[in-house]
Amino acid sequence: MVSITKLFGSYGSNCKLDSFNDEMRFFAKMSILDWCGVAYAAKKEPVSKIVSEMVKEENGVNQARVISTGHTVSSRGAALANGATGHALDYDDTHFLFVGHPTSSALPAALALGEELDSSIEDILLAYMAGVEVSTRIGHILGYSHYNAGFHQTATSGSFGSTIVASKLLDLNEDQTINALGLVSTRASGIKSQFGTMGKPFHAGMAASNGIEAAKLSKLGFVSKEDGIECEQGFFLTHGWDKKIPPRAIENLGTDFLFPEIKYKFHACCHGLHSFLEALDEMKLENNFNPETIEEIAIETNPSWLKVCNIEEPKTGLESKFSYKLTAAMSIYGKDTSNLDTYSDEICFDDNLNNIRDKVRVIPNDNLSNTQSLISIKDGSSNVKNKHDLSDKIENNILETKIVNKSVSLLSETKSNQISKILNAPNENKVDALVDCLVS
Repeated sequence: MVSITKLFGSYGSNCKLDSFNDEMRFFAKMSILDWCGVAYAAKKEPVSKIVSEMVKEENGVNQARVISTGHTVSSRGAALANGATGHALDYDDTHFLFVGHPTSSALPAALALGEELDSSIEDILLAYMAGVEVSTRIGHILGYSHYNAGFHQTATSGSFGSTIVASKLLDLNEDQTINALGLVSTRASGIKSQFGTMGKPFHAGMAASNGIEAAKLSKLGFVSKEDGIECEQGFFLTHGWDKKIPPRAIENLGTDFLFPEIKYKFHACCHGLHSFLEALDEMKLENNFNPETIEEIAIETNPSWLKVCNIEEPKTGLESKFSYKLTAAMSIYGKDTSNLDTYSDEICFDDNLNNIRDKVRVIPNDNLSNTQSLISIKDGSSNVKNKHDLSDKIENNILETKIVNKSVSLLSETKSNQISKILNAPNENKVDALVDCLVS
C-alpha cells in the first residue's frame, strides 16, 4: 500500500503558492470569508465563552488572540478556542468527500500560528489551502465507514489538515512534516455521540490545536511513527476504515484539487437537513401550504443521515439544528431557517410547530446519495413532491453573492468588505489585520 503519511507529508512540505489554480484560490477565499462571519456571530455562544475562559486561565505566553474575548494566549490555546467558536453555530462549510467541515480546524490553526509568527495573509493562504486539500483527501479515504462507525471527520481528518497548516507555517522540512503527521495520528479523535452538545464544536478546536502541537513537537526533534496513519495498528486500521483507497484521494495530488467541491450552508443547521430544506423552499414558491390542512410530510434521505440529524423531539435550540421533523415544521410555518435566532429552546415547545413535527415521517432510501433528498407533502386532495441535490453546481458568481450576503448578515457590511479587501491583497496584509476584524 502507498505510504499515505509520506505522500501527504511530502506534498505539504513541498507545495508552493503558484501550484494552486484560480478555482482553488476562489474557494479558499470564499471559505475564509464564510468562516469569519460564522465565527464572529458565535463569539457569545456558551461553548465559545467556556473554552475561551479555560485557555485564558491556563495561559503562560502571549502569542495569539482569542476572538471571543480579545485576550492573548498561546497559539495552541487560541486555535482550540477559536476552532470551537467557528463551529459553534454549525453554520460553516461542509465537504461531502471529507464528510465534515474542513475549514473549521484548518483556518483557526492558520490564524493562531500566523499571529505568533507574524505571517502574511499570503503565508496563511498557502498553508490553509495545503491543509484543507490534504484533510479532504484523508477524509475521503476514511469515508463513510469511518463516519458510520461513530467518528467525526471534522476532528479526525481535520487534525491531519491542521498539522499540514502548522508544518507549512513553521517551515518544517519533508521529514519533519511526515513525522508531525505520524504524531498527530495518535492525537486525532472525536466521536459523533457528541452531536447536539458543545462537544461537537469542541472537536474543531481540538483538531486545530492538535495540528499546532504536533508540528511544534516535530520541529523540536520529537520522533514519531513515520507511517503512523496507515501502518499496522495505525490510525486507519483502528478507526473504522474499510481498507479501500478511492483513486481520487491520491491521484493528481498538486494538480487536481478536491477541496473546490466544498459546499456552503445557507440554513443555520446540520448540513444533512439542507437538501430537503432547499427542496421544500422550492415547493413553497409554487404552493401555498396551509399548516392546518397538511396531513403528512414524508422526507426520504440517505440512511447515513438518520444517525446524525434525526432527533425526533428536540428539547434545546442546539438539538433543533439536528431534527428533520422540527426544521420541516419551522419551514412550513415560515420560520427563517437561515436566521441563527430561529433555533431557540422556546421553539422546541411551540405547540403549532410540534403538531406539524409529529406529521413528519423520515424515510431511509438507499437509492439517494448523501446530497439528495425527496420530499412529499400530502395536503387534502393533493400530494406534492420535489427532489433536490446539493451537489448540483452553483455558478461561482452566484455563489459569491450568496456568501457575501451571508457574511454581511453575520459581520456587517463594513467588516465583510474589510475582510474581502484583506483577502484580495494577500501580500500586502499580515494575519493581525484579519484577526483585528474578528476581535473588534
